[in-house]
Amino acid sequence: MSYIIDFLTGILGYVMRGCYWLIGSYGFAIILFTLLTKVLLFPLSILTQKNSIKMVNLQPKLDELKIKYIDDKDKYTDEQVALYKKYKYNPFLDILPLLLQIPIVLGLVGVVYKPLSYVLSIGSDTVDKLNSWLVNTLGVTDAGSTFQITIAEKLKAGIAAPANVSSADISRITDFDMTFFGIDLGKTPSFKGDYILLLIPLLAGLSAWLLCFAQNKLNVLQLAQNRLNKIITTVFMVAFSTYFAFIVPCGVGLYWIFGNLFAIPLMVVTNLVIPPKKYVDYDRLLRVREQKKQKQEEYRKYRKKEKSDYKRFFSQKDMKLVFYSESKGFYKYFKDIIDYVCKNSDLVIHYVTSDPNDDILNDPREQIKGYYVASDRYLIPLFMKLDCDMCVMTMPDLEKYHIKRSRVRKDIEYVFACHGIGSISLYRKGALDWFDTIFCPDKDQFDEIRASEKLYGTPEKLVVQTGYPLIDSMIKDYESIKHIKNETPQIIIAPSWQPENIIELCAEKLLDELSKCDYKVILRPHPQQVRHEPERFEALKEKYEGVGNIEIQTDFSVTNPVMESDLLITDWSDIAWEFAFVTKRPVLYIDTPMKIMNPEYEKIGIEPINKILRTSLGAVVGLDELDSICETVKKMLDRRQTYSQQIESTFREHIYNIGRSAELCGRYIIKRLAK
Repeated sequence: MSYIIDFLTGILGYVMRGCYWLIGSYGFAIILFTLLTKVLLFPLSILTQKNSIKMVNLQPKLDELKIKYIDDKDKYTDEQVALYKKYKYNPFLDILPLLLQIPIVLGLVGVVYKPLSYVLSIGSDTVDKLNSWLVNTLGVTDAGSTFQITIAEKLKAGIAAPANVSSADISRITDFDMTFFGIDLGKTPSFKGDYILLLIPLLAGLSAWLLCFAQNKLNVLQLAQNRLNKIITTVFMVAFSTYFAFIVPCGVGLYWIFGNLFAIPLMVVTNLVIPPKKYVDYDRLLRVREQKKQKQEEYRKYRKKEKSDYKRFFSQKDMKLVFYSESKGFYKYFKDIIDYVCKNSDLVIHYVTSDPNDDILNDPREQIKGYYVASDRYLIPLFMKLDCDMCVMTMPDLEKYHIKRSRVRKDIEYVFACHGIGSISLYRKGALDWFDTIFCPDKDQFDEIRASEKLYGTPEKLVVQTGYPLIDSMIKDYESIKHIKNETPQIIIAPSWQPENIIELCAEKLLDELSKCDYKVILRPHPQQVRHEPERFEALKEKYEGVGNIEIQTDFSVTNPVMESDLLITDWSDIAWEFAFVTKRPVLYIDTPMKIMNPEYEKIGIEPINKILRTSLGAVVGLDELDSICETVKKMLDRRQTYSQQIESTFREHIYNIGRSAELCGRYIIKRLAK
């Protein structure tokens, strides 16, 4: 390491010598040297600015991930890395300027400590003679790295110079002035004397404050920070700069002061070249930050309830059956199963939810005991200490992240209740490996499970061919209501909430084309996307306000028009299964990129059902085929009867036990626990 520092010191010594030769003042030479380093690093500033803009634009997405995975740090980290790769953001670039400052400062320290060698270019032989003179003649033994500074001080004090050193070198040394406005740049500030030296750390702290003040107004990253973070950053920088200037020679402190000052106009120039506000939506950042704050406040609000429910959960005796739900939206997958178990047994159902607003917490049935547990502090130990006979959940990745199998009981049966008909080979690799039993809705998932077990050599799980309770429930509700035929065909656009969905890639193009058709068109985006990007949909409403057949529907309290529509347009949303199998009406798929969480899914050797059934349920159009969307829709509506028969046939061919799935799940649970 010392060799590297010596090498850098040598290079910086040449630069400093040139600056001193041009100006003739040691202090101004250091200032010129500082300016040159800033100019040379300017291309890096441009690169950092671009990288910082990427970071700021990513921040809302990162905050959304923090909201989504507020209690799952492992999943958040995985999604964060994937996001960085997608947007080509390099975290290292943001700290690179700071890392480059370190060798410059270390090299400059060496130059300041050895001004005879690096600034005056006194030969090494002469320096060795002077060092020997200092030790042997004057008896200086403890000058350390300041030997050369001490030599200059002794000669200037009029002490007789050694005879074996040329008068020219002696003259150059005695003429060399290391003071700058009365401050000796070779000395280190202290409270023991030369109090004028204290101006350097004082000015270093002041320059740091000025820089932070400017950064809060100009820097792309600081503009995105909240007020508290800005204050913390300012306090740290002022304290660090002041302290740093106390422990290095005043020449280095002078470099630090002007480094801070020169950074301000450099930011102005950088912002002129790449204006942050041209590329960053700061209003959106504020909205997402507020949502994050509200989410955190909600968790703090329910902290006492969580602690109480956690204790109550472990106060229960002889626990047999536990359900776990990530949020209130997952209860629909359990509802009919739980209803069957309650009606046909006396089993007590212990329902743990990570949503304080989950309706299950207010269920009046004595057989159901609800618990709110969400934070890692309680949720992780709850699962680690779980003591029951069976645990049912819809969340995959058991044992991979924060949710683990019990360390108290090894014989708990973990049951995965599939919350979709789509391919499970697209889940993360090994997502179901640690489950004992799978409630399987369709033969495609069954085949994928067995193929995956064979491919990776994992233990064979018990796969119960149950069917899909949610679809059964939706069909029952749909058939119990009288439906009125639409006089004008109604088209519903319901995109997924995944990257590169319809909204992001082609919403306006799609609406523009459909506005030419004689159909009523409703865009009903995913509620989460509306929540996180309200300005996008307000802009769409404004654009299509005067277009009679286009409606942008973001009020989800109104009646859901999906099941009353004649045709659904989507991308990869699971709503396609529900719409097609419940209404027996066709789906038009826009061929956006598919969300793949397992890059090895093709090794399983089974084409995902998400792909193969698209043409059975409707038709697929590419992003480059939207010009003919009206013609495609007309053809599909003309073939409604054919599609209805085709969808019914596909439904019965692929889905297990239609109409009996909840009963089969419930019967399995009751019989298994009876043993």
